Amino acid sequence: MQAIRHSRRRSHPASVRTRRKRIARPKRSTSRQRFRIKAPRLPKLKVPESQQRELAGIGFLLLAGLLVLAVALQASGSAMDLLRGGLVGLFGWGVVFVILAALVAAAELLMPWIQTMTWGRGLGIALLLVTSLGLLHVSAGGAGGSVGKAEGEALRSLVGTAGSILILGAVFLGGLVLAFDISFRETLGALREHYLANRPEPKPVIKEKKPAEAWNPRNQVVRSETAEPVLVPINGVASPTRPAAVPPSPELESAIAALQEPIEDEMAPTSHRKKAAVAEPVLTVVRDGDETAPTLVEDEIQRVWMKPDLSLLDTVTVRKERLHDEIKANIKLIEGTLASFDVEATVIGVNSGPSVTQYELQPGHGVPVRKITALQNDLALALSAAIRIQAPIPGKPALGIEVPNKATSLVTLREIIQTPTFQNDKTLLSLAIGTDVSGNTVVGDLTRMPHLLIAGATGSGKSVCINALIAGMLFQATPEELKYILIDPKRVEFSMFQDMPHLLVPVVTESDHATSALRWAVAEMETRYKLFASHTVRNIADFNGKAPEMGLNPLPYIVIVIDELADLMMVAAGEIEELICRIAQLARAVGIHLLVATQRPSADIITGLIKANIPSRIAFAVSSSIDSRVILDETGAEKLLGRGDMLYLPVEAGRATRLQGVFVSDREMKAIIDFWKGQGKPQYQEEIFNVEATVSWVKEGMKRDPLFAKGAHVVATEGRASVSLLQRKLNVGYTRAARIVDQLADQRVIGPYEGSKSREVLMNLLEVDELVKDLDDANS
Repeated sequence: MQAIRHSRRRSHPASVRTRRKRIARPKRSTSRQRFRIKAPRLPKLKVPESQQRELAGIGFLLLAGLLVLAVALQASGSAMDLLRGGLVGLFGWGVVFVILAALVAAAELLMPWIQTMTWGRGLGIALLLVTSLGLLHVSAGGAGGSVGKAEGEALRSLVGTAGSILILGAVFLGGLVLAFDISFRETLGALREHYLANRPEPKPVIKEKKPAEAWNPRNQVVRSETAEPVLVPINGVASPTRPAAVPPSPELESAIAALQEPIEDEMAPTSHRKKAAVAEPVLTVVRDGDETAPTLVEDEIQRVWMKPDLSLLDTVTVRKERLHDEIKANIKLIEGTLASFDVEATVIGVNSGPSVTQYELQPGHGVPVRKITALQNDLALALSAAIRIQAPIPGKPALGIEVPNKATSLVTLREIIQTPTFQNDKTLLSLAIGTDVSGNTVVGDLTRMPHLLIAGATGSGKSVCINALIAGMLFQATPEELKYILIDPKRVEFSMFQDMPHLLVPVVTESDHATSALRWAVAEMETRYKLFASHTVRNIADFNGKAPEMGLNPLPYIVIVIDELADLMMVAAGEIEELICRIAQLARAVGIHLLVATQRPSADIITGLIKANIPSRIAFAVSSSIDSRVILDETGAEKLLGRGDMLYLPVEAGRATRLQGVFVSDREMKAIIDFWKGQGKPQYQEEIFNVEATVSWVKEGMKRDPLFAKGAHVVATEGRASVSLLQRKLNVGYTRAARIVDQLADQRVIGPYEGSKSREVLMNLLEVDELVKDLDDANS
């Protein structure tokens, strides 16, 4: 049987045996395995960070409430007794500071709009708590609890009681500086300004003449150094035969005292204030034969203007912390991203500004600049930010990669005005522009620009920039030194400036009034040039310097601010462009300057003539690189961040510089304007609105084209208007056809430019015939 069994086993082929071995048999399950039930896994509890902050805030609020119940209200209960005993034992009277700290922490966590806690502020609060406990122990006889006792006794053993109080007081002041972000220098300066502004004025002291002293007119002269009235005799020096021992009359004393008070009040010293030029009133002594004392005749007294003080501006202390971790991480990302594309480059410097940090990148040997600029989108992807590459940085062998900061800071008007750069500028038209990527203050001089073009999309900071420029000049120039013509077609931007004494006319809101104001500016420019030629002076600075010698009044500077150029160009493009170019070309020497702003930087608004005559420009954020080229003749403005981020191109610079513009709030602007309104009312020149156009102000190229009438009939017949239509119908070139279209738009025959669409025709054939007849009659 064994042999048979063995033979059967060998009779099976090897393949069958191996196949049987490979078949996996199911394992027998034991009873324990059959009845084992796997417990379901609970999902991980993920609490968002915002909810974590709220829960922590509720915890601190609960802690503060329990502390108030236990300590202040003496609530009953074993837990309350234990809490009260432990806290009072540890901190003594300083338990009040513990409650306040818990409330501050709860407010920081529950109210995100007031989150101002930083590591420095937290350290300051901790120092205040610890030093308060030590001071309570040392000065109040053990009222600081165990913590106060430990530090107080340790210091007392080292430096004694007086030294302990001195050290703890110094640390307490340091904690105040860190916790509340205050400056003792600014605080003392503000107290001094408040004292000087509110101190009682000293009463004028008039010395009585001794009876033995003879009357002399020179004794009645008050020196100009004391800023008091001057007495000048008309009929010369008094006769020596005049009776002696004549005391000054009470009327003379009261008159001198009355004239001294306002002048002393105006000349009271204040800090951070530039003194206005004051013409001293002159009193003439008239001799009368029947009277023994002189009578006073007051000549015309020039108005005295006081310039605004920095106290009108908000004190905003901006903490400019250099985020070292963020900068180091960005350096690694920049170098690593370029290395992944086989581009060798090294960051050799970092300039941290208010809103942008510039990384100075030096390419390796043999690496072309275009290879780095071509990777701009890849760098932006790696940094997760919209970047701008300046290639190269002027004056440095490096490229500038500008990366937005995660935490931006404001550049305030007070911060700019306090800088030596602004204070040392002696011109009346200094412009507070902003701060560059290195944190350096940038101040412009409108007399050197001499005109400024500002363009940017809506909401990019254009209106705030205009307000800051105007406010900076209002801090330096009085209404006798500077006059404004504010043109506001939108009617809402300059409404707060109404009735300001610097205005030549009320705020201009109508397009026809704006055209008249520009015509008046051209006429005023020609009048001033004739005046300068007659007195052989070259510019307004020379004339104002020699005006007192020639017996003339100094001329004020005139700044024309146009808030929206596009609205004016839609009404009368040809005339507005001509007047702006005429002023921009010639008005610099006579002290007339332009600030032109628009939110539509297209080629039909910012024309080639306007760009050629206004070389200084500011570009805010725009939507495309084409708009950036229209403003600056270079790209880059399309990558700006908005909210005051700008590219500034002064007349003397070859490339635009990135700046963070100055921020001035509506409250600050209102305070400055109300300060000037409180000193006087404007003296409007209403005749400015009545200036009509004359042929002498129009160039030959802007005269009515001989084919104007025929072109008007063509567009009225066709029902549409375009340059190509007039080219075909009149058989003229593009330049002449475009000029005819502009003239038709000026005469309201057709509507404004609408992009690729044909212009709308506004007149029919009968109205065109009447218009042509009226124009012919006017020319004849």
